[in-house]
Amino acid sequence: MKRIVIVDDHPMVRGTVANMLRADTEWQVVGECSDGEDGLKTILGENPDLAILDLDLPKLDGLSLIRRIRAQNDTIRLLVLSAKPEHLMAGHTRLAGANGYVSKVREIGELFTAARTVLLGYDCFPAEAPSIAKDGGLDCLSPREVEVLQYLARGVSNKDIASRLQLSDKTVSTYKTRLRDKLGLTSLAGIIEFAALHKLID
Repeated sequence: MKRIVIVDDHPMVRGTVANMLRADTEWQVVGECSDGEDGLKTILGENPDLAILDLDLPKLDGLSLIRRIRAQNDTIRLLVLSAKPEHLMAGHTRLAGANGYVSKVREIGELFTAARTVLLGYDCFPAEAPSIAKDGGLDCLSPREVEVLQYLARGVSNKDIASRLQLSDKTVSTYKTRLRDKLGLTSLAGIIEFAALHKLID
């Protein structure tokens, strides 16, 4: 029986996935979390075979969550289940350390197929995922820069970003400068508009 933790801030999604997993004797749901910080604590504490996680999470973003897990455990299989477009984010999640990516617009059966594939030791990403999609400036950003951009677009302060990503305030400021130089964004309004346009935030 494979032990699974689910991290998603939408109760309906989390509950639907958990109930369908529980209906099959090959799965055991050992944790359900609604934010990234609780997800990190639960995943590292339970050491499940698989964690299914969203990207747009409160407290600790999905990309940050993947990085934090990978910094301490490289054996837990990580499968992203997200509403964000595959061609924009799947490559970033792969670089961060995820093992697979499934869009929420796909049939639920595809999630379980991907879960079984990932648990067999294979990666399961859309065809576009091996390289970062070149789309309106996102191609020039590293996964870490995408993380910082998402937090800035949500109005998170430099100090809080530094804490969540385990960076110094100076390093966050450096990332902000890089984003400004690479994307030509000089204001918070511009950052929010860019992030919304590329569906990096809801």
